[in-house]
Parts: sequence; C-alpha cells; structure tokens
Amino acid sequence: MNWTVFIIEAVVLCALFHLAIYLIIRFKPEWEIYSYPPAITQRWIELGRVPVKEIPPFSERLKQKLPAAIFLAIILGALVYFLNGCRSFLSGFLVSYGLWLIVDWYDALILDCLWFCHSRTCVLPGTEDMVDEYHDYMHHI
Repeated sequence: MNWTVFIIEAVVLCALFHLAIYLIIRFKPEWEIYSYPPAITQRWIELGRVPVKEIPPFSERLKQKLPAAIFLAIILGALVYFLNGCRSFLSGFLVSYGLWLIVDWYDALILDCLWFCHSRTCVLPGTEDMVDEYHDYMHHI
C-alpha cells in the first residue's frame, strides 16, 4: 500500500466532507437540523423554520441519507480500486475502512467538537442564546 496516496486521499475526503457540511449549514441548515442537539432542533421547529412538527423517526432519516451513502460508497470503492490498487475484498475493505474511519474521527473531533461547538457559522438564527446547547460535546460523541 502506498501511504502517501492514502494520506492524500484522507485529507481530500476530509476537506470535501467539511465543504459539504459547510455549504449545507450555510445555505440549507434545515437539511441538517436533526443533527443539531434536540433543544436547538425543537427551538427551530417552534420558530416555524422546519416544516415538520415532530422529529422523523431514525428509519426515515436513514432513508433520506441512503442515496448519499450509496454514492459515497461507489466513489470510495473507485478510489480504493484505481488509486490504491486494491484487488481483493480484504485489502479494499481495510483501506476503505481506514479512510472512512479518518473522516469519521475528523467529523466527530474537528467538525463537531471544535467547529460546530465554537463557530458562529453553525449558530442558527433564533438560537443565539442557546450557548450551552451548542457546547454540548456529548451530543456529538
């Protein structure tokens, strides 16, 4: 395995994930409202910013995110096959698991615990007073 390629892939995947989350929060925060702590989600529902009156069940939210997960799996599979040269299931699984694990930790530690909890970018209009809820690290962990 070429570790240089692996590290470059991990950095690019983290950057693309960060960009996607930034664009969603900046332009369509209602798409990610159910990833916010429950008190913030409830406030936005009360403010009428979310058309749904109750939080959809996990199965419904999973169904909404499934197309993106499939798309990412195809992209990741292509990367692992063409850039990493993985030709067996085991090697492909290990490399893709490693890449996604890095993105997952980046999401939890950098995006959620640092960026989300401390950036004004993520604060939704009408929830500016909910500082303790934004600083709820355990919601993200």
